[in-house]
Amino acid sequence: MFEFFSKLFSNQFMPHKMCFLEDSGVLWLHVVSDSLIALAYYLIPFLLFYFARRRRDIGFHWIFVAFGSFILACGTTHLMSAVTVWNPVYRLEGVIKALTAIASIATFAMLSRMMPQLVALPSPAQLAAEVEERRAAEDEVRSINAELEGRVARRTAELVQSESMSRQLAAEQKQAADSLEQALDNLRREMKRRRGLESQLIQAQKMEAIGRLAGGVAHDFNNLLTVILGYNEMLTEQVKEDPAALDYTREVLQAAERASALTNQLLAFSRRQVSVPRIVDLNQVVAHIDKMLGRIIGEDVELEIRLAPELAPVRADPAHMDQVIMNLAVNSRDAMPSGGKLTIETANVQLTEEYAGSHLDCAPGPYVLLSVSDTGTGMDEATKSRLFEPFFTTKEKGKGTGLGLSIVYGIVKQHGGEILVYSEVGQGTVFKIYLPAAVAPAESVAPAGQPVRAAAVPRNILLVEDEEQVRNLTRTILERQGHRILHAGAGEEALVLARDASQAIDLLLSDIVMPRMNGLELAKEVRALRPGIRILFMSGYTDNAVVRQGMIDADTPFIQKPFTAAALYSKIQEVMGG
Repeated sequence: MFEFFSKLFSNQFMPHKMCFLEDSGVLWLHVVSDSLIALAYYLIPFLLFYFARRRRDIGFHWIFVAFGSFILACGTTHLMSAVTVWNPVYRLEGVIKALTAIASIATFAMLSRMMPQLVALPSPAQLAAEVEERRAAEDEVRSINAELEGRVARRTAELVQSESMSRQLAAEQKQAADSLEQALDNLRREMKRRRGLESQLIQAQKMEAIGRLAGGVAHDFNNLLTVILGYNEMLTEQVKEDPAALDYTREVLQAAERASALTNQLLAFSRRQVSVPRIVDLNQVVAHIDKMLGRIIGEDVELEIRLAPELAPVRADPAHMDQVIMNLAVNSRDAMPSGGKLTIETANVQLTEEYAGSHLDCAPGPYVLLSVSDTGTGMDEATKSRLFEPFFTTKEKGKGTGLGLSIVYGIVKQHGGEILVYSEVGQGTVFKIYLPAAVAPAESVAPAGQPVRAAAVPRNILLVEDEEQVRNLTRTILERQGHRILHAGAGEEALVLARDASQAIDLLLSDIVMPRMNGLELAKEVRALRPGIRILFMSGYTDNAVVRQGMIDADTPFIQKPFTAAALYSKIQEVMGG
């Protein structure tokens, strides 16, 4: 193979002119013809390459290149035919013919492969039809444009003629846009208010559910504590001579009293704590516990009190208001371990419908504001969202029960008020309590004197209690005090005894929360039968009707469970007047 290519330009063969027998006419006929063919074959590819270069938008661009290459190769073979007339370089001519053959076959293969697509090309008639369609479409567009221009011209003339109408229309459009913007603003405010109300509703429902659970647990537990304290008191009397047993009963008493305090806190949160409201001045309430606050918060906390002049009165239980202020003050003190400033303020405020609807769940109108603020550590959003949940605390173990703020929440809600909290980490906290303003003049908040106790007088008592253990204990206590007891486990059963005219009854001692007929309903029926009868209620919390109002009448005798024998004895003496 190498030897073949090394002799590629060898002229050892006989030139073609020898084949023409030195006939110059035939010789030059072949030479001139091959030369002209070669020249034409060189010019044609040049034109094809030029066309393909200038018209790259035409499809099948590569066909022109392949076909031009094939023609160029054919022209070269004709040129070699003319050359070999005198110079017998047949090896070179053979190589060129072989390359021409390859180009020819390749071009044929590509054309064969593309033939279906080439055949599918539109015919001149089809192209002409398409051109005609486009021309018709253009004519139609021009016609439409002319019609539109005519319409625009007519409309312009109408607008020019009705310039005053245009100004009026513009004014109406501006008014409509302003109205739309106002409507959108109102819609945004309404959506914001509804989101706030939904959030308040969810929080209120959660707190209400927790409150019902806490109140139910406290009520049932108070019944158990009543039995524990009562029998423990009796047991204490029997083991007075046994110091060891007496120590045991004291431990039972202390544990029961701690449990009783805990249930009272749960009742305060669940709004089932007994409330005795009256018209009071919050300024007097704050002033009444001023010195006590100073001792509680310590010397490293500055106390500032700002009392609004001519503060409107509120209807509230003064003892509960004391508890609210004390709990908030203790919470603020614990939030300022390195000292700080505690500020207590009162003010008259008028809540608008918009503010009451978006920030509070209450009706608009006059309110009294009690604000307690500190410069402590503040709270993040996660802490604020759980702030009033029972037993939730961020303090160290043993530093708090987690019920202080829950009690505040329950008392405020029980008094028909609302509480808001503003706090930022590192910036302190502000508690704002809104209580409905009252119209009657405020009463003094000074503690009332103790009633005079008279000597015990045996009484005829109708005892009504649905819990059997509590009923048996109370009956035992009363009988040990010398009273004559009629007892019933339900309101209907008690009415049967009350209707018996042969039975003397001086006092109705009834639980409030009982199935079917509650204590308040029973008392109303018994009073109708015996107008002069005295009534004393007892309960772990008040019944649903009373709780819904958040209170019982101030003059309604009531003893809270759990109670001791001495407390029951004292309360009966107070109710009976001796």
